[in-house]
Order: sequence, then structure tokens, then C-alpha cells
Amino acid sequence: MLKKSSTLTIPTVVTLIFLGVIYSVAPHGICSSFLLSALFIYFICLFLSIYLNGGENDIYEETLFLHCLDIHSYYFSRELLLITLDLCYTLVLTLVPTILFLMDNGRFNRQMELADIACGGGHIFMCGLGGMMTGDFFHPRIFRKRRDAIIGAIAISMLAVSKEGLIDCSSAFSILNFILPPITDGLKSVGSNSYFEPREMMLICMHLAVYCLLIMIVKIKMLEKKKFRY
Repeated sequence: MLKKSSTLTIPTVVTLIFLGVIYSVAPHGICSSFLLSALFIYFICLFLSIYLNGGENDIYEETLFLHCLDIHSYYFSRELLLITLDLCYTLVLTLVPTILFLMDNGRFNRQMELADIACGGGHIFMCGLGGMMTGDFFHPRIFRKRRDAIIGAIAISMLAVSKEGLIDCSSAFSILNFILPPITDGLKSVGSNSYFEPREMMLICMHLAVYCLLIMIVKIKMLEKKKFRY
């Protein structure tokens, strides 16, 4: 169904435009390029997952349930599709700066290392996965009104982006560190440095992994209870 639709057209075009803009003026910061790409892929994957679950059909889904040996097999295939799409866009956003560096290392403000590709690529993938899981949580079977689902996804995302500023205003907002995807923590970790801190980046990716896992489990449990949209 995904191959027959034009779902990927807009995200792909926007991604190409983003890459053209961000790498149009040299020299480029290696860490900043990867971190901006991670923030970008979060919103791309958020859009993709909301668009995909909005096009699901209850009757088609129930037909698939009849052919599945286990209902969890169907939900596993849904998650696998989201992960695969995230991986495809991650590869593009990671390989483009790598290829540009190999073609002309003068484009960047320093030498690109394997640690940069590993930390940057891993962070991009996990941020994309966070966007996928966040958007898919606002499924039409969970949120009957599409308007409420879109508003909820945007609100969560805006809070995730602005949480550092809110915490600086009041320590009461520190709870946001635990309930929101850490999509801006990488920017805070690197700061004005020119290198990734592998340990901190690993902790951020682990935080995103736990967030995605919890969101996925809660979503699947709710979808199992609400089997029909209407």
C-alpha cells in the first residue's frame, strides 16, 4: 500500500531541499550538521507516521488479523515498517555529509572521524524513531478526532524542543526531561565544542530507546482494546 501511494513524495522532496540548504555554504560544522539533521528527521518521521496511520483501514486491518498466526505479528510488521523508513532517511542524512567530506574535506571545519559518523548517525536514527513513535501514538483509533491527534503531536514536539528554556525559567519543568523525547539534548551536550562526547551521546540514545519502547508498548495495548475506529 505504501509503494502504491505518494506518501513518501513530500518527505523525500523536503529532505533533499534541507540537504541542499544546509550544505550550500562552506565550511560546515560536523557536529552541528548531524544535530540539525537529527532534529529535522524527528519532524519528518512525525509527519510520516501521522500520515500513515491516518490512511489505515479498519476492514483491511481485520482481514490481516485473520491471516496472522498471532495478533502481535501484525503490530510487529507495523513497527518494522516505521523503523525501516526511519533507517532509509537516516542513511541519506548520514551518508550525504560523509560523501561530501570524502570529495572535499575543505567543506568542513575539521576532519571527520568515524566517531562523528557513529555518534551523529546513531543520534539521527534514534531521533527519527522518536518522531515515528510519537506520531504513531496519536493513532485515529486512540484519538477519534484527527484535529486532537495533530494538536497533541505538535504540542508534545514543541515542548520537547523548548524544554531547556522552560527548565531555565523554572525547575518545576524538570519533569519534562523524563516524559519527553530528548531530541535537543544533543545540542546541549555538544554546546560550543567541535566534537561529540560518545558517552553522553550514548546516554541520549538510550533515553530515546526507552522512550520509544514505552510509547510503543502503551500504543499497542491501546490499539488491541480499541480495534475499530467507529
